[in-house]
Amino acid sequence: MAVSLTHLGEALVARMANALRADFLDLCGLLGGADLDVAAGAGPIAHVEVPLLPYSGKGFDGLSRVDLVVLLDRELGVPFEIKLGNTGLNKSRVARWLDRCELSHGDTRIKGNMMSILERNFPDGLPRDDLKVRLEPDRYVKLTEKWFVIARKNVLDGWSGTARPAFSSRARLLDFESVVDRFGGKERFNDMVQDLLSFDYYDEWINAACRQRPARLNAAS
Repeated sequence: MAVSLTHLGEALVARMANALRADFLDLCGLLGGADLDVAAGAGPIAHVEVPLLPYSGKGFDGLSRVDLVVLLDRELGVPFEIKLGNTGLNKSRVARWLDRCELSHGDTRIKGNMMSILERNFPDGLPRDDLKVRLEPDRYVKLTEKWFVIARKNVLDGWSGTARPAFSSRARLLDFESVVDRFGGKERFNDMVQDLLSFDYYDEWINAACRQRPARLNAAS
């Protein structure tokens, strides 16, 4: 089966954001609130699949990870949800993702779609808190209340008028094609994808699994 854009979305946007840096922040309208030393620094500003920290004393389900967090400074980041499919993103589908979060596991965890979490659509009575993520084992970053959906232009065009999902004023929409254009267009984008997929598939997928198998067996014994 051919590799799909949806399989690579987070990695592609992160690579473009880390290459563009201040230009990406400018495209998103975030440059004015950014630490320019961080934007111009050597470390990445974009991080993928970032786990959430507990909110108001409640943990999240293990799969609750922010697709992309882009740093404004060392202690503040903007969350992004990456949705690059051409189908399955209609108003009613997004409405389910925006359903209010619930408590689970004996009221010790928060259960809900990431869009609902980023909208702070938490259960009634839960005290307000900062929403934070863990970038590294000992590095935590607060998330802004402003958050982004990056989707295909045709999808966003379809979210006009009464077809627009019920996002709050916190949500910002950005089309993927604008990011690709700012990155440099077709040739540079193709080069980046080719580089992203340029690795030893056998060693990465098969040998790596074989190397990990004894550790799993030992852990179970």
